[in-house]
Amino acid sequence: MLFFDEAQRYLEQDKENLAPLTARTYYWNLKKIQYFRPDLDCSEINAQLIRDFRQHLQELGNKPNTVIKALSVLRNFTQKMLADGLISENPFEKLRVGRAYTQRGFLTTNELKKLYLNFQDRRRFLTETEQDVMRVFLFSCFTGLRYGDLRSLDASEIFDWKIRKQMHKTGDPVYIPIPLQARLLLPEKMEAGRVFRVVENSHFNRTLRSAAKKLGYHKHIHCHLARHTFATTCITLGISLPATSKLLGHRTVETTLIYAKFVDPFLDKEMKKFKRLG
Repeated sequence: MLFFDEAQRYLEQDKENLAPLTARTYYWNLKKIQYFRPDLDCSEINAQLIRDFRQHLQELGNKPNTVIKALSVLRNFTQKMLADGLISENPFEKLRVGRAYTQRGFLTTNELKKLYLNFQDRRRFLTETEQDVMRVFLFSCFTGLRYGDLRSLDASEIFDWKIRKQMHKTGDPVYIPIPLQARLLLPEKMEAGRVFRVVENSHFNRTLRSAAKKLGYHKHIHCHLARHTFATTCITLGISLPATSKLLGHRTVETTLIYAKFVDPFLDKEMKKFKRLG
C-alpha cells in the first residue's frame, strides 16, 4: 500500500475534526513525503528512510522548524498505520524528532485592554459579522479557548460563569472560570445551542483584521493570536504556570513554559528573587 494514499485516507477521515489550517498543514507536509519518494510503500518506512527524508529536507534548504514539522507529520500518520497493523514496528522509537519553537505573536496587556475598550465603545461602527468575529476573538483572549472550541461552544457547557468543555483538539476536559471581561461578551440572553456565530476560519481572519483596523489596531492579527494572548496575559498577571497550564488544557507545564520566555514582566519578577541574597 502506498504511504501517501493511505495517509490521504486517514486525513479525509479526520478532516471534520481538524481545524482547516491543521488539515492544510498535514496535506502539504504529506506532499513533501510524496515528492521525496512517490512510490513509498507503508512497509518501507523505517529509521533509515526517516533519516534520509530529514537529510533531503535539509539539502533543499528547509529551516530546522520546517524539518521538524514535516517529520512530526510523518510520525503522526506512521503511528496511525502502526495502530492499524499496516506497519509492524515503530520506526520513530529510537529517533528524536525534536520540537519546533517559533516566535509566538500576542497582544500585550495594554493592546488587549485598548482593543477591548474600543470594541465596547465603538462596536456600532462595525458590521454585524465584524462584531461577531471580534466578540469571539476577545472572548478567546480572556478564556484561552481555541477556534474549534469557540465554534462548538454550547450554552449547556457554561454554568455559574464557568466553562466545562471537552476540548476539540485533544479530547481532554477543560475547566475555565469566566472573567468579568469575557462575561460581558456573551449574549445577554443565553439560549440553548451554540453560544457564538463563528464563520469559516479564513473568512474569520479577514473579517477580524478589518474590524481591528476600524478599532485602531493595525498589526497583523489572526484567531490563534487570542490563545497566545491569554497565555501571556495569565503569566504577566502572575497566575502560576501550573494554573495557566490547566486553563489552557496543556498536558504538561513544559508546553506552557514556551509562553513564559516571551513575557518580559514575568522574567523581571523572577529575576527580582536575586534580592533574597541580600
